[in-house]
Amino acid sequence: MVVVISAPRRRRSPPWFGTETRRALVAGAAVAGLALVAGWPYWRGHPVAAAITLVSCAAIAVVGVLLATGPRTRRTGLLFAAASVCWAVNWAASWDATFGPIMSPYAQADFYLALAVGVLLYPGGRLEYLGDRIWTAMACLVLWGCPTAMWVTSEPEWAAFRGESVWWPALYPDLGTFEAVLKVSAALYVFLAFSFAFVLLLRLPRMGRMRRLLALPVTIAIGFVGISAALTQKPTMEASIPLDDLLHVYVVQGAIVVLVPLTLLASGLRVRIAELAVAGRMLRLTAPVSVERVRDALREVLHDPTLELWFWAPTERTYVDTAGRPVDLEPGDGGADGPAAEDPADDGGRWRHRVRGAAGEPLAVVELGGALRDHGSLVEAALVAGGRALETARLQAGVQAGLERVRAAYRRLVRAEAAERERLARDLHDGAQQRLLALGAMLATLEAVTGDPAVKEHARTCRAELKQALAELRTLAREVQPALLVQDGLGPALEVVAERLGTRVALEVTSRRFSREVESTLYTALCETLSYAVDRARATRVFVRVGEEDGRVVAEVGLDGARSGDPAAALAGPSGRIRALRGEMAIGGGPSAGMTVRMDLPCE
Repeated sequence: MVVVISAPRRRRSPPWFGTETRRALVAGAAVAGLALVAGWPYWRGHPVAAAITLVSCAAIAVVGVLLATGPRTRRTGLLFAAASVCWAVNWAASWDATFGPIMSPYAQADFYLALAVGVLLYPGGRLEYLGDRIWTAMACLVLWGCPTAMWVTSEPEWAAFRGESVWWPALYPDLGTFEAVLKVSAALYVFLAFSFAFVLLLRLPRMGRMRRLLALPVTIAIGFVGISAALTQKPTMEASIPLDDLLHVYVVQGAIVVLVPLTLLASGLRVRIAELAVAGRMLRLTAPVSVERVRDALREVLHDPTLELWFWAPTERTYVDTAGRPVDLEPGDGGADGPAAEDPADDGGRWRHRVRGAAGEPLAVVELGGALRDHGSLVEAALVAGGRALETARLQAGVQAGLERVRAAYRRLVRAEAAERERLARDLHDGAQQRLLALGAMLATLEAVTGDPAVKEHARTCRAELKQALAELRTLAREVQPALLVQDGLGPALEVVAERLGTRVALEVTSRRFSREVESTLYTALCETLSYAVDRARATRVFVRVGEEDGRVVAEVGLDGARSGDPAAALAGPSGRIRALRGEMAIGGGPSAGMTVRMDLPCE
């Protein structure tokens, strides 16, 4: 499904009186007319019964045609429309002539069968569970087999039909057998009704929340109707019942059955009210508009906590998540040019579709639970109601994508810097340091073999200067990339730094190792923070704690010195490095009561 955000069009007729409504009313009138003709001999003496039955037939037909207009409820609608026709044909028994009496039991059986299977198909459009399919097969055998057994073993007058022209091919008429068939049929009808109620109850826990809200009232109504029909059918399971008594039972059943279309109309009205209420809820939940608010509002309105939302970033030519990070959607998953993906319609599947703006440009891709396929109109109403918020959030997501692109570039620089520091430290150790050591050895040899005092003195002086240069070179190598950091991690590397500070430093560092980028960035940031604490804040006591919290590495530096200048400006370098790895750095404390620097970044 592709939702296009656009302005509402002006209508010349009320929104509730469209083509579908007119078609449904025509169908209802046609079925009511058929019922009027089929039961005319009975209606002449029973006008109240006629009114009840005609309204029942028309209501079922109207609801059936309306349901048939929806892609997910089409089968249910067609079965309901067929059920209304069967109930109208059922009244042909009142003529007590020709084919009417033998058609009536089958029409009644098909009526209940179509109605029950239609409810089992609602609202998903298919028999999803094994119990549904087993009950449907069993119902076909019982509802078609019992009428057949009755007319095969009876005379027409035993079954309430005494007309002279009744066509009733009694193949094996036997009153005793017929009475046994009636008793077995009555028991089977009751069993079928209660098993149907049981199957309906088994379906409810397997449904999603919104689907259950729709199916529960219909389940209660059809369960009550089925059990009532089975119990009211029992008096008709007697030999030689008068025709008027039989038709009176049909009237009672028709009056009860009308609960089903009324319940379906109530469920549909509830969905429509929910769709109308979506606009106000979306406006309320998305104010002020932000990317996260729009996503959370859709989750709340559609009762789907797993809903995901990705926005189209025109500059990047890709979709991004709420944090501005690019998302690699497969072709057909709602991309800019491909159609939206159609996942399986089961409750455990996922459903993706794309949203376009008023001009047809890509706006967003929404991923929902598969159960919401049955509520496509509600999803569309929520997206249309939140159209302006989605467009605003798309702009924010585009800005976030740009910032994310800058962060990614900065992150690459940090990683390149870490790699370069490691290379430079290795070159200093393996190159310049080894050459200076070799030069020192040569000077020592010269000092040992020469006999000239002046040369010995110069060699001794050169060796002293060389040792000082070598010490400075080793210090530089340690500052560039300490070997302990690479080999043993943050703890040992920070211990060496703390020993050189000349200030009491309490260390509490986790032994867990992190990625090279994280350790190098955190080490550099901590060193600069410690340097600020000693050189500018004049701290006499410092504590450093490094640990892991909720999948992030957290480092805290506390000191007792007073702030010197603007700490944020002084520590802008380490703060930028931390943010480059999607971390945060916060500075707390008063101007003269010590200071705390907290850093946290992902454990990449």
